[in-house]
Amino acid sequence: MTQLSWFIAFIPAIPLLGFFLNALFIKSEKANGTIASLAVAGAFGAAIAAVVGLNGLDEASRQISIPLWQWLAVGKLDVTFGLYYDPLTAVMTLLITGVGTLIHIFSVSYMHGDARPRRYFAYLNLFVFSMLMLVMSDNLLVLFLGWEGVGLCSFLLIGHWFERKSVQPGIVPSEAAAKAFVVNRIGDAGMLLAMMVIFSRYGTLSFFGPDGKSGFFSRLTDSSFTMVNLGALGTISVVSGIAFLLILAVVGKSAQLPLFVWLPDAMAGPTPVSALIHAATMVTAGVYLVVRTHMVFDLAPDAATWLTIIGTMTALIGATAALTQFDIKRVLAYSTISQLGFMIAAAGLGAYTSAMFHLLTHGLFKALLFLAAGAIIHGLHDVQDMRRMGGLAKTMPTIYRVYLVGAFALAGIFPFAGFWSKDEILAHGWFHSQAITTIIVLLFSSLLTAFYMGRQVALTFAGEARDNELHAHEHLGSMKWPLIILAFGAALGGLINLPGLYTLHEWLNPVLHEPVELYTVGMGVFAAITTLLATGSGYLAYRIYSGPALIKIKAGAEDPAHYYLGDIWKGFELGWGIDYVYQRAIVRPYRALSGYVYDVVDVQAIDGILVEGSARSIGALARLKSQAQNGSVRTYAFVFLIGVVLVVGYMVFGA
Repeated sequence: MTQLSWFIAFIPAIPLLGFFLNALFIKSEKANGTIASLAVAGAFGAAIAAVVGLNGLDEASRQISIPLWQWLAVGKLDVTFGLYYDPLTAVMTLLITGVGTLIHIFSVSYMHGDARPRRYFAYLNLFVFSMLMLVMSDNLLVLFLGWEGVGLCSFLLIGHWFERKSVQPGIVPSEAAAKAFVVNRIGDAGMLLAMMVIFSRYGTLSFFGPDGKSGFFSRLTDSSFTMVNLGALGTISVVSGIAFLLILAVVGKSAQLPLFVWLPDAMAGPTPVSALIHAATMVTAGVYLVVRTHMVFDLAPDAATWLTIIGTMTALIGATAALTQFDIKRVLAYSTISQLGFMIAAAGLGAYTSAMFHLLTHGLFKALLFLAAGAIIHGLHDVQDMRRMGGLAKTMPTIYRVYLVGAFALAGIFPFAGFWSKDEILAHGWFHSQAITTIIVLLFSSLLTAFYMGRQVALTFAGEARDNELHAHEHLGSMKWPLIILAFGAALGGLINLPGLYTLHEWLNPVLHEPVELYTVGMGVFAAITTLLATGSGYLAYRIYSGPALIKIKAGAEDPAHYYLGDIWKGFELGWGIDYVYQRAIVRPYRALSGYVYDVVDVQAIDGILVEGSARSIGALARLKSQAQNGSVRTYAFVFLIGVVLVVGYMVFGA
């Protein structure tokens, strides 16, 4: 292999080594955190070196395939375990390892004194390895290995505090982990079915093949008009069928309508886990999958339309739900769902670079917000209810400043990172795709985003402390520098694709081949209007919740807006009741049926009749026979007589 190939191979190898070291050998808490952090930092260094090496090649050569070994060779199925590195992969590896390094460093102080630091840091390294394999695979089967790996690590890390019966705001960690695992399996079924269709149709699961031309991507056009009869459901093209199955996978992994219900409960895990898995990396796997397989969606406009609809509705549902929450992490969880909706909608509109741009900026400012929220929770001795907070700007000045940066970036306020990426999505939909309805809904969702962030900042930091028993303190230790670095990223992240420079656009052009949309005066006016609206929305929320409404904010009390909106507000708080519907339409009937089957089939039929019944019958027969073994000569003579009679009778009448 070349030197560049070695750097690429080291990117996933170093976190895997960190996992094995922590899992098998290292037992000291301090050493666990140090080894895990150094492993991801080493991967980040290798990723930087790989990007520099890739940039030194001409555009046509920025596609490096590294076959490692033959994994499966069964019949026609021949899968090589290999890595693929191109500009899209490079972007994802930098995000995963860069943000991952900061979160690992933050975790060293945050998880100090935890009962299981060895397990925590080992799983965190394993997650980074799995996510890297997901984005660096050269075929769908290796991608699926990473896809399932991040799902497994998510289950393990959400349930890290499995012994706790409840964590705020009343979530059972073990149940939340199981919920995430089960819901994601629905999406995984779509992924598996898509792989089966692709292999049966094209005979390969490789994206490009060893020669860059023999993968299934190069064969999609041949079957774009091949129709499949679905009976009563009509007909559908092969490519559209694959696209819809991939959408099912995306909906599960990236928490989209209607499978987003697992993400809010996933906040039961440690806050750095929320930052890494459920904000910056894992949940963006669905967005990456759409962008990686964009050729499929380009040939399936019907599926792309549904992708846009799902993303748009998810953005609105997530924003309205975040608006009503009082748990500081739950606000950010629903916000993540909403922002993922923006990315998915952008990908559905064909704005793949815009989707990736927002994925990158979101990874920076949302990781910042989650870690800052974790620092607040740490300083308030595990209190997450914003109704008990207030006045933290005075007692936690550093956290307050970095949180403001993250809030401005998420709200899309100029000139912070979220402004550039979110505005690019809105501008593309308005001026290029002319999806006016979609953009109106997304614009309204972005205004709600600014409003709920203004509300959260006011409830958390403004005024005076509402609960004097909390004794807030700011002792950040090693948690300080990750927050500061991420704050700079959230403030300056828009530089990677500024209008006129289009750095990210040019970098991804060899993969996505998107024409540059030149920035016009109309786009500038549009951006100015959206920014003014977002600023006004955020300021209005801050004034309301730091002023008139503040006196009504008490622990256990409803939001003052509930008085005016009633059940609508409550519906928003419950995520439009989708989880409620699942519980009553699926979970409860399933549990009732399971209980019935257990009582009737398992207990009564299998245990009662087949197992215990047969045992009781044998026991009764044995007791009956034992009565004949009583030591009486007369009894034995009587039995002997009966035997003689039976033998003679058989000889006389049987013959």
